[in-house]
Amino acid sequence: MMIVDEKYRVNIYLDTNILVDYIEGTYPLLNKSIDYLCSCPFVNLRSSHYVLFEYTEVRKYHLFMSKSDKIKYTSFKDKLYSFFQKKDKELDKDVIKAKIKKTWNRNSVDYNHIKVEVINKIQEELNLLRNNLNLDFDEHVLHEALVFPTNSLCLSTKISKEDCLVLVSCMHPKEDKKLEHCILLSRDDQYYRSYQNNINDVDSVFQASNLILPQFIHTNKIKYQQNKQLNLYKNTSMDIIEVWNDIICSALKSKHSDSYIGETYSFGKSGISAQCVYFDTKNLNIELKESEGLLFISKDLKTKISIAGPFEYMNNGHNITLPHRNPQFTKYSFLPNSVTPDSLVKLRQKGNLVFYENY
Repeated sequence: MMIVDEKYRVNIYLDTNILVDYIEGTYPLLNKSIDYLCSCPFVNLRSSHYVLFEYTEVRKYHLFMSKSDKIKYTSFKDKLYSFFQKKDKELDKDVIKAKIKKTWNRNSVDYNHIKVEVINKIQEELNLLRNNLNLDFDEHVLHEALVFPTNSLCLSTKISKEDCLVLVSCMHPKEDKKLEHCILLSRDDQYYRSYQNNINDVDSVFQASNLILPQFIHTNKIKYQQNKQLNLYKNTSMDIIEVWNDIICSALKSKHSDSYIGETYSFGKSGISAQCVYFDTKNLNIELKESEGLLFISKDLKTKISIAGPFEYMNNGHNITLPHRNPQFTKYSFLPNSVTPDSLVKLRQKGNLVFYENY
């Protein structure tokens, strides 16, 4: 398997609802997405202590409801409660949940009678998440430095206290560690709306604690290739790998904006031109400069190639002296040193991301 340096791995933090949906397996596209992200060498899947606690509570409730649904009613009180519960469609789900959690007794089923089964099931699920997705909940711990920004965020926005804690801990995993980039993946509509509607206040709170905002991706509204959108909760046969590759490549360009140069394009069929590598900065302001090497990452994320300099670049048919900028013509080429024929074929493919690399 290809080994990728930690700095070129995109952090993707999984919210509680994503883990619950993954375990319950109701949405095939979501599970395919998470499985692919886990297998991608350019991705780190992350979660936290707090998400672990939330997950345990949610699954405890779901399992209790499932097991108490299967029991026949043994008393008139149970039958009456069930009748009104089904009849009153306007009764808020949160109200029902709160009533059940007061006693953890439903349809004559007491939680204490089934708790061993529930505990074993949840432990089995957590082991699956750890082993199959390589999730380490200890990467994001509850620490004292979370208190101030979480409290400030709760007071400054309409985001719930629970979601405030998830948001802050996403970017501040440990007291002495802050992430420079992370994608927060969630399907919580209210959370997403509150985040978007209060983005300026969120940014202010984060800046006050020297934190960087995460990239919030809603699994019902995944944007890719600039103007397309995907809902992972609808059945579709589309290729989600291409979608996630586009998102990861965009994240890599954003995360390494200071070293990102451009993308390769295909040119030259014979002679010296067929031995050169071509790339377009597509940015009028980029100044090409000296570097110890260049890193190429293929758009399908299956290949990464590092090549050492020095590089003799050409621009618009002329040899250039570095540093160099040409807003009128942003395409460059060079003849690589000591690369295998197989590597040259890959370097010349269209769409490779190109980064400066200094060792």
